[in-house]
Amino acid sequence: MTETTGTAVKIRPGLLDRLKDNSGIRSDEAFARTIGVSRQTLTRLKAGDEPNLRTVVGIAQAFDLAIGEVVVVERAAEAAA
Repeated sequence: MTETTGTAVKIRPGLLDRLKDNSGIRSDEAFARTIGVSRQTLTRLKAGDEPNLRTVVGIAQAFDLAIGEVVVVERAAEAAA
């Protein structure tokens, strides 16, 4: 969570799995390479870790998405609920 703003940026729930399934990519390793991250980072993102901007841009570019289609911004009260 970003301390100064009280918000957290997350990959949209289920997005990574949907993109992988719809693209026909079979392995997490290949999917991770497609979006420009390691398999370990992919696992952390699926678990809800906050992505860095480079990762968000990598996902958006790989699948021709807008950044707003990749992430959601949660306020502190929403994230705690």
